[in-house]
Amino acid sequence: LSSIILILFILLFSEDVQETASWFDSTMHSRRTCRHCCLIAVASRFKAQRKYVYQYVADSRNGVVGSAGLQNGLKVTCEVEIQIPQMCRFIMVTRDCSLSEVSTMDGQPEPFYSPAPGSDVFRASMEKVIVHSNSHVEVYPEEDEPVNILNIKRGIFSAFMVPIMEDGQSSLMVRVPYQEVRLSRDLSQCDQFYGRKPTSSPVALLQQLQHPISKLISSSQSCRYLLDSRGTHVSTASCTETHRYLPFSHGENGISSVVKQDLNFQSVKRISSRGFDVEPRQAKPLHFDEPDDKTVIRTKEDILSILQELVALASTDQGQKRTSLFHQLVSSMRSLRNETLSQTVAEMVRVSKWLTFQALFQCGTAECTSAILQVIWTIEGVSLEVDALVYLLGLQANPDAARVRDMLSMAQYKQSKAIMYALANTVKR
Repeated sequence: LSSIILILFILLFSEDVQETASWFDSTMHSRRTCRHCCLIAVASRFKAQRKYVYQYVADSRNGVVGSAGLQNGLKVTCEVEIQIPQMCRFIMVTRDCSLSEVSTMDGQPEPFYSPAPGSDVFRASMEKVIVHSNSHVEVYPEEDEPVNILNIKRGIFSAFMVPIMEDGQSSLMVRVPYQEVRLSRDLSQCDQFYGRKPTSSPVALLQQLQHPISKLISSSQSCRYLLDSRGTHVSTASCTETHRYLPFSHGENGISSVVKQDLNFQSVKRISSRGFDVEPRQAKPLHFDEPDDKTVIRTKEDILSILQELVALASTDQGQKRTSLFHQLVSSMRSLRNETLSQTVAEMVRVSKWLTFQALFQCGTAECTSAILQVIWTIEGVSLEVDALVYLLGLQANPDAARVRDMLSMAQYKQSKAIMYALANTVKR
């Protein structure tokens, strides 16, 4: 266990702990509205009083490039209908949507997918969304639409947003009967690039560092659009995002997440409707919103049962179940209050310290961070690693009173320079 802290940081990016909400979070980088790099020309790419139908596919791969290896990720497919009753007014309808996750790599470069947990709910939730565009994008969702589903629709619509030629980051090539537009950009320059709370990501604990961790992740996007010869609609669109964790990467190899989106034109027909009624108070921006926590409250026994099942998988050939089980474990831990989680974690470490630490690092709630400080005391022979972890926690922004109490408890346990600095920094922040 002497290197557990360092390895945990690596595993945050490479183990089979990717969850649905996390992948949504990762794919949202291509949805950011950018004042300088993402100028919108979607209105000029489609004719009014038309209905366009497309096939949309997006998938995410997470893993360690250059190693033998395990990858995990999710895939979403939809039929997308774009109606334009008026210029700069869009109605997007999504049909036949499905959600799947990597079930096995089987030694092949391309993974095999199987239906992800919640696919049925996902399909049922994909209903009509109204999008308004006029120098900026406003989304008008249905009143009861789940935030995570709305986030996916934002991403789907963003794939239609071919940039204008004057933005300096795109190039135009005319090839009869198509126009080709290529785009590359640094996503870190986009508005709301880090506009999410820590618990929405598998790198939850690291995300709480905010500015320091933002300097350690490289995010870029390249897109290729084919327009019809008159530039009136998108024929195909393909965008690839690459997010690389720099400290553990070299060149093209290392810890990374790659997100791909593809649009393929199916048909177009004229429509007569010009109606477009929206409720102004329902307007939302195009960028990602933090999903509401809908996790069902779990008991200590539920969490221990999930952990024991996860441990038992190591001796079976059912390894493909690990991703969904770990998702259940982390989600369940996020729903617990401090006292209950403290009691639960004390028993979890008896089952598996390794998996308990992975789950705590993924969790990201204040209660989970307190639990980390609680169980780190139980590890023998890792004095320097404990100092490093506590020092790291002291860098987190906006600590609350509970964090100050946790740091005081650590300082009572051990008065090293790193821990005393972390305490002082936490109080100062």
